[in-house]
Amino acid sequence: MKRAAILLAFVMALPAFAGRVITYTASSAVSQEDANNAAMAGIAKQIVSQVDSKQTMVKKESGKNGQSKLDETFFSSNSVKSNIKLKGVTLETLKAEKGFMAKASLDIDEFTADIQFRMNRIKADVQKLEAGARDAIKKRLYGQAANNLQSAQDMLPEHERLLWQLSKIYPLNDSHRLVHNLPEVETILLGKLSGIKLRGPAETFVLTKSEMPEWSVTVSDEQGLLPGFPLTVRQGRQVLSEKRTGENGNATFLLRKVNFESGPYSLTVLPNLPAGIMKASGLDQGIEITYKVKLERCEVQMECNQIANLCSALESSLNKKSIFTTSAKTAPKLSVSFSALERNTLDVGGSTLKSYDIAVDAKGEKVSFHNEIKGVGKNELDATIKAVQKMDFSSLQKQLKTYCK
Repeated sequence: MKRAAILLAFVMALPAFAGRVITYTASSAVSQEDANNAAMAGIAKQIVSQVDSKQTMVKKESGKNGQSKLDETFFSSNSVKSNIKLKGVTLETLKAEKGFMAKASLDIDEFTADIQFRMNRIKADVQKLEAGARDAIKKRLYGQAANNLQSAQDMLPEHERLLWQLSKIYPLNDSHRLVHNLPEVETILLGKLSGIKLRGPAETFVLTKSEMPEWSVTVSDEQGLLPGFPLTVRQGRQVLSEKRTGENGNATFLLRKVNFESGPYSLTVLPNLPAGIMKASGLDQGIEITYKVKLERCEVQMECNQIANLCSALESSLNKKSIFTTSAKTAPKLSVSFSALERNTLDVGGSTLKSYDIAVDAKGEKVSFHNEIKGVGKNELDATIKAVQKMDFSSLQKQLKTYCK
């Protein structure tokens, strides 16, 4: 496909051949794809041989504060595709006595018409988005304004790429310019956003489970409380919630699943705006909502009739779930048993390891816990200890909840 990529660079470098269809037939002993690429490259060679240096001046468009001009400077096109779906290019497979043959054709009129159609569509879209952004700013709908502005800005490189293509085959004039004043819109929007304030709860929440109580964030600008402003709540890289402020400038959040076991024990509330606009306006830091975890302590009388190392490993894993052993007679009794079923023997680095299906059962009043996990070790005991160390005892913790405090 490298040859095809080179081809389009040649195809773009052609003068205006109004009403002409250029064709080229090529053959290859390698493959049909190679013949196709050779045929398209042949078209490019015909075009390049007729290029007038004055007609190959590259026109690059630049604009600022409503002023736009076409500079005679080189501008390399990006993401140009050289496939047969390109408007005006057709590729025909021909029968060959030996090897493969292909015929490529390029309709110059159709090609230039398609480019101008796409340029005009971008112009219309940019104008509509710019007008929409200005109107949204007046109505204090800053989220909508930011999205419109970002969408319009994203279209500019594509228009410039199309302008570069067209400059190779068609005489340019002022009608091909993309006239806009997006920099001014961005300046106005950033000025408005810089005055926005976010206020949330100042206290640190204390959680006994992974659900937070309701809390609110108030958003205001220089004119007062700000309705319809988009917010997002993140914990690390995870988005937990997205909301807009109501008429009172408040957005209320009820998060039912925050990080409870390993942290971080903080949330960040940010405007839900394009990243570049947030950073330029200084809103990319947001505000922090903090909480701390208070684990309920569960105490049990554990009966573990196994080797001490295994019982110790179990106690250590239970401690991570705030389940502790005690000799107090008032604590509920918990009888624990283990089982292992050998599966495979593995040779690892000259050592022999065995894999087992390990099961742990815990019985007591209102408690019936069973969990299975794979374990690998030098022997059954070694594999069982390693399996217990990584087993999840969350369901046992929930069953013991009535005994916890």
